[in-house]
Amino acid sequence: MVTNPFTSRKRVALALQVPEAELLHYWRGCFRKRVEPVRVSRAPCQEVVREVDLLRFPVPITWNERDAGPYITFGLFICRNPETGEGNMAIYRIHIKGRNRGGILIKIPGHAATCHELAEQRGEPLEFAVALGAEPALYLASQAPLPFGEDELGFAGALKGKPVELVRCQTVDLEVPASAEIVLEGRILPGVRETEGPFGEWHGYYSGAGPRPVLEFTGVTHRKDPLYLTTYEGLPVYGPTNVMQAVAREPVWYEYIRSYSCPTIRDICFTPGGCSGLHVVVSIRKRVEGQAKNVIADVLRSHSVKHVVVVDDDIDPRDTRQVEWAIATRVQADQDVIIMPGAAGLKIDPSQPHFPSGVGAKMGIDATRPLEREFPEIVDVPEAMRQQVEARWAEYGL
Repeated sequence: MVTNPFTSRKRVALALQVPEAELLHYWRGCFRKRVEPVRVSRAPCQEVVREVDLLRFPVPITWNERDAGPYITFGLFICRNPETGEGNMAIYRIHIKGRNRGGILIKIPGHAATCHELAEQRGEPLEFAVALGAEPALYLASQAPLPFGEDELGFAGALKGKPVELVRCQTVDLEVPASAEIVLEGRILPGVRETEGPFGEWHGYYSGAGPRPVLEFTGVTHRKDPLYLTTYEGLPVYGPTNVMQAVAREPVWYEYIRSYSCPTIRDICFTPGGCSGLHVVVSIRKRVEGQAKNVIADVLRSHSVKHVVVVDDDIDPRDTRQVEWAIATRVQADQDVIIMPGAAGLKIDPSQPHFPSGVGAKMGIDATRPLEREFPEIVDVPEAMRQQVEARWAEYGL
């Protein structure tokens, strides 16, 4: 078992073979490209074909004390729009309920839930496959905010710099990454709902139980000596879900802000402690007064963002102490804090007054220096002394 492979931006950068400082801009470049997958007839993921028994393989793990049972937490769920044939790949929690039966949490407007709804309207099951253990680019691409109908596999090819190899499944009419460690095949039953949950989720709280779609597993294939990739989410809040979602979202929002409200944006950080969406920090080179508040309005329009802080370009948005210093010394609450009551947000936020209604308050903080009046200069040591220390640093034995 291999758990929590992507718990830092450093690991993501290593997986994509780019310097961490260039990660955002590498992703931006790849996001404009697509490298379509290729089909192969034989694959490592099908070296062994075995009988379905989820109570023995893959390893059934109950992660938290109040979880409803064992869960698969890091599977790439692959399905297809039953009307158009367009593919979709994402990560969803899967509740193991028996030898060949499970539950899944998917919700509209999520793409898998939309595909399932379309299949149910036709009175048909939705075929699926779950790839456990795949190339890093596939996991990372699964979190990209692509429009419905665009397959994440083409973007995965762009991230890795060459096509993803696919192989046809054994029991369903789908194709899966040939390099996967384990593949589970099956179908979502039409018109069937069973209780799924609760489960300790990536935001650090239990997500409640409810009637949700039922999975029927029809096949299992794997490598001869497979690695079972999993994640533990929950507390502390630094799991791969947060990191991967941040890496995937930051370049998209960077481009949006740069195109509309602030061409001089420096960086954007979906903070790990903020569940990589609820709390966002944006660094800009402010050109006109009020520009920071325009950025705040732009970012808060997302249902997944609850708080946004805008700082000057001398502040690293990934350094929490610098951000806190900017808030402490550049903010007057009566002028620089914006409250937006009654806004649509994430249903998982337990602070909502009518949780889990999805309706609550949002807040923006303008932590930039004013342009219309003189502001004290930031202290600094003499430049000559700085250069001398840097040149002689190795001599100091530190």
